[in-house]
This record gives sequence, C-alpha cells and structure tokens, in this order.
Amino acid sequence: MKARPISEWAEEDGTVLWWTFPLCEAPYVGSPLDLGHTVEVSVDSFRVSKTMRINVGGWPGYHTHWTPIESPEAA
Repeated sequence: MKARPISEWAEEDGTVLWWTFPLCEAPYVGSPLDLGHTVEVSVDSFRVSKTMRINVGGWPGYHTHWTPIESPEAA
C-alpha cells in the first residue's frame, strides 16, 4: 500500500489513517474536517481564580500523507 499526499484526499474519502514521514509516531485516525472539543478548565489557587477554554483533539494539521482504512470481509 502506498501513502497518498494530502492533496489527493477528498471529503468523500472520509476517515483514513494520516501519517508523517519519517514514521516516528502512530497514525492519526480521522479527517482534516475533525474539529475537536472545547474543554473549560478552572483553577483556584491562593484566592485567585482563572478559567480558560481550550480546544482539544481534532485535526492536528501536520500530517502529510494518508492511507485508507482496510475493512475485513465477513466470514
């Protein structure tokens, strides 16, 4: 199986495996359309309170190539 460049991915390809080269980490599973989730974090320390909202998960943006996810056939 040959990895395809991001320029060849289209929305109809859906969820795929995303890779970086050289291979130094597990692939990201998803699509560039993944938005992630907003998480609110509140910290209280020494009578000072701070609340922040951060986006976690979603498309990391640095993967350059993808391969389709192979599905097994039914027995």
